[in-house]
Amino acid sequence: MSMFSPKLSRRRFLAVGGSVAAAAALGSGLKAVKAVADVQETKKVAGVSKHIASSCEMCVNKCGLIAHVVDGRVKKLNPNPKFFKSRAMLCARGNAGAEEPYNPERLTKPLVRVGERGEGKWKEISYEEAYILLAKKLAEHKVKNDNRNSVAFISSEGFQEEIFHYLVQSYGSTNTVRHPTLCLSSVIQGWSSVYGVYPDADIRNSKFVLMFGSNRAEAIITPDTIDFQKNKPEGQKVVYLDPRFTNMAAKADKWYPVKPGTDLAFILGVINVIITENLYDAAFVEQFCDGFADLQAMIVPYSPEWAEKECEIPAAEIRWVAKEYAKAAPAAVVYPGRRTSWYVNDVYFRRACAILTAICGCWDVPGGICPKASVPVKNLDPLFPYFEKTDDRIDQASYGSVKNRMPKDARSAALPAAEVAYMGEKDGSWLRFRDSVLAEDPYKVDALVVYKQNFIEAVPNRAKTMEMLKKIDFMAVIDIQMTEVAYFADLVIPESTYLERWDSVHNLAGIQPIATFRQPAIEPVFGTKSMFEIAGGVINEMLKLPELWDDADPEEVEDFKLDVVEDIFAQPMQEYIKRQLADQPGAYEMMMKDGVFYLKEEATYGSTRTNPEFRFKTRTGKIELANVKYAEKGLHSLPLYERPRQPEAGKYRFILGRHGYNTHTGTQNNGFLWEIQKENQLWINTEEAKKLGIATGDYVKVTSAVGEQTVMVYATEKIRRDCVFYAHGYGRLSPQLSLVYKKGASQAAILEDYIEPISGNSAMHETFVSIAKA
Repeated sequence: MSMFSPKLSRRRFLAVGGSVAAAAALGSGLKAVKAVADVQETKKVAGVSKHIASSCEMCVNKCGLIAHVVDGRVKKLNPNPKFFKSRAMLCARGNAGAEEPYNPERLTKPLVRVGERGEGKWKEISYEEAYILLAKKLAEHKVKNDNRNSVAFISSEGFQEEIFHYLVQSYGSTNTVRHPTLCLSSVIQGWSSVYGVYPDADIRNSKFVLMFGSNRAEAIITPDTIDFQKNKPEGQKVVYLDPRFTNMAAKADKWYPVKPGTDLAFILGVINVIITENLYDAAFVEQFCDGFADLQAMIVPYSPEWAEKECEIPAAEIRWVAKEYAKAAPAAVVYPGRRTSWYVNDVYFRRACAILTAICGCWDVPGGICPKASVPVKNLDPLFPYFEKTDDRIDQASYGSVKNRMPKDARSAALPAAEVAYMGEKDGSWLRFRDSVLAEDPYKVDALVVYKQNFIEAVPNRAKTMEMLKKIDFMAVIDIQMTEVAYFADLVIPESTYLERWDSVHNLAGIQPIATFRQPAIEPVFGTKSMFEIAGGVINEMLKLPELWDDADPEEVEDFKLDVVEDIFAQPMQEYIKRQLADQPGAYEMMMKDGVFYLKEEATYGSTRTNPEFRFKTRTGKIELANVKYAEKGLHSLPLYERPRQPEAGKYRFILGRHGYNTHTGTQNNGFLWEIQKENQLWINTEEAKKLGIATGDYVKVTSAVGEQTVMVYATEKIRRDCVFYAHGYGRLSPQLSLVYKKGASQAAILEDYIEPISGNSAMHETFVSIAKA
């Protein structure tokens, strides 16, 4: 059965709690799932009916929703027409969120492990007992190791992550590991190294959009996905490069099946044409850019003819793209996107994209690339004690050479050999952190506190992650479901779902900035607690343990009790929200009523061109085509190309991608979404499938240097012959995710742990695999 024509049980889709979750993801190609309006129940519902504005948590977009609640039960989730960031849309995932509070396998009680790890034997305890246990374990590890950093705190992006970090700061560890180095840290680093900020794309007003692998028709990002579908300006051209023919490729004006690892060659070929044919914006470059002469000299050998040999896109097409882009400028976009890193040179590739934008003057104008604006929300910035027994991050220094996890035949002097050059202080580098924990150098990390990050399935080389867990004496996990990380934990604390809790105000920066929050649509079905309540409970128990405070100034501890414990955690979350909005009269009332707060709906552009005193947040104060700090660190200041390694005969490059009906590893066990995709399938080119004697529906073994998985075949012309692909989030290890337990194949189990060494990002497209019939 093709993954594009799934069978859908209508009865199952509508079953849970009478909720309706039917809006198909835009551009997903799903025929069986009808629009929300087509499947609403028509019978009159008796009882108390309410409509409550909040925001979604089924993916990173945080789209606005209005929950229809009948007799205290979520009946349906509707889009919020006033939430202009999501363009009054709620996708399949957003609709399926109505199932989350009632999922039969959600976590409902705190659990402490009583058997071996992974044995699945648990004892139910109260929240109060869980708080006491976690506080005592934090104290135990601090005393035993004489170092607060022996406990690391791991979190995923979300509204309550801020509250989780209040717990972290109350304890004092600097070993925090977030999600960006499994996601877009190299993208942020690349663009920021040119402009000093990570910008936004004004898709709605752009005349020409050049996009690399950001499958916006399926990997939904609002408002960009909706603008491509509904608000595309007349005459806009979209050019899309991807080794797969995705739904975005189908929507584009031109699709180029770029050879993996050569996206940089393509973009350098375009820059070559722009400069050699004088198509750049000379006035803009003169006024706002630094390093153009260096770029002009560097780009000479990178002709379209040279690029064609590398990326397998005809030189004539490269010239056409360059000329069309320049013609559309400044209303032209090289899409920054939200996309994980691909290769070990990813920062240089992203820098090249930013440079093309700059030399054509496509900065801070309608239809171009723009600095992000934000809504004025107050940062509370509470005071935490300084703890003397806190060391530097364990992944801050170098532990083993990065080149051990980089292609041996593709090394470059441009790439640092020993350490992450620009690691986010709060984010860390996941691969570097894991290696450091395994090495126990310069100290031991033997406890983890995890908030909603399923790193067993998110971090490449699952086998190595499981080895790391053998070094961990204690792990506590706060989540809504029994993820793999929770299943191998020692203490599991359930959090309320996003429909059952208050969440603080969150600023969604962009060209049209908006702020949102969450208020509970229903009471917690199983009496679960929010991260706000959990953090407050644990901190209160920590204060009862003198050994947790003996390396802090007593006066600072007293200030902390007032500033954090009394003024924040002893108050309801509504008071926290009011304080965030205190400087904006009427904002709290607007938020409560509409679920949003904004100052205006119109696009907000920056002051680059209007303020004569404007300076970019770079060393030179200008757009750095040649980066000054990179040169000082011994890196290439310009994005020089290096040919990627190629698979050996009989092997394929494994590539990643997203789709519109599941988010990372968080939604596959949602009953509504499971009906759409019950297991993943290996995309392999039809001709390659014939060579291997396999066909759609067969099962094959996919083997890399670090693991092996079994998965169903989908033979198709929609992928290059040198690549294979399957979707993320399957082949799960937790039996309490029964819909996808051991169904399909895990990406983490076969991905090798190559690193992009400037940002510390995982390089997700550096794995080669062999395919054999199962």
